[in-house]
Amino acid sequence: MKNTRFLLPNGYKKAGWWIFGITIVLTIFRFTFQDQCDFSMNNIRELFGMERLEGNGDLFSSLLSSSFGPNDDLLLTFIGILFVVAGIFIGFSRNKEDDEFIEQLRYESLILSLYINSGIVLLCLIFVWGFPFLWVMMLNIFSTLYVFILCFYIRLYHNKRSLHYEKQN
Repeated sequence: MKNTRFLLPNGYKKAGWWIFGITIVLTIFRFTFQDQCDFSMNNIRELFGMERLEGNGDLFSSLLSSSFGPNDDLLLTFIGILFVVAGIFIGFSRNKEDDEFIEQLRYESLILSLYINSGIVLLCLIFVWGFPFLWVMMLNIFSTLYVFILCFYIRLYHNKRSLHYEKQN
């Protein structure tokens, strides 16, 4: 078990599931009540004082004004941060019974998730253009981590189930 020194302690996994649940609730709240709620307090320009950068006529100002619209939502940024932190806590925490088999399973799941995510990105590069492509790339930030978690836990469940089946026979 030489490569487990980069893993978080086992207690982080439970915290990661709690953060993930809170993030799901916040996401549902955000997209369910986005028309009823006023999110003007989340204006990123006002928060960071970027309104003074507009109107100069140079390329940098026009890029900033097109990147940060007046309705930019800080809650979405916060949700994204929570999704990443929850994924790291869930995916990279030690298991209670870490051994060489679990280490190998984690490694193979990481490689498999990178293959799957790369395939998805290739398909999206071929079939998705324009503004929807930006959404695909934004989702790509989270997909590698969560595909890894999904692959690892499915393979772990499958191996534990087959081991339990062999012990019964």
